[in-house]
Amino acid sequence: MGYSFRLEKVLGYKENVENLKKAQYGDVNRRLNDEEEKLLNYNIHKENLLTKKNESTKNTSVGNLKLYNNYLQDISSNIKKQESIIADIKEELEKTKEELLVAVKEKKVFEKLKENDYNEFLSEIKKNEEKIVDGIVTFNSTTQK
Repeated sequence: MGYSFRLEKVLGYKENVENLKKAQYGDVNRRLNDEEEKLLNYNIHKENLLTKKNESTKNTSVGNLKLYNNYLQDISSNIKKQESIIADIKEELEKTKEELLVAVKEKKVFEKLKENDYNEFLSEIKKNEEKIVDGIVTFNSTTQK
């Protein structure tokens, strides 16, 4: 008589859900890292442009300075958009993290049920073995008289 957990399929489903949520969390986290890298690059580019502009102010025409300023405004606009994108992704990351935590808790509940069920199964086997031993002892004691 082997052990079989009656909710094994449900436990398997919960494990699949947990793995899916882990993958989703990892994807969102990678996206966040990529977008933060873009923001960093925008900021570095902006700083380099400001440095160049300040160094060459004396030798640059008014038209070129205006172009620099327009380009810097575009980069500043891109930085604000990028910060907004990052904020949205952080919210999504938090949501997927919560979903992952729920999936982990649900799986742990079924694992605990399985563990308790298995311990009950072992206890039942032990009781049956004790009954058999008692029966043998009783049989031996009655046959020896």
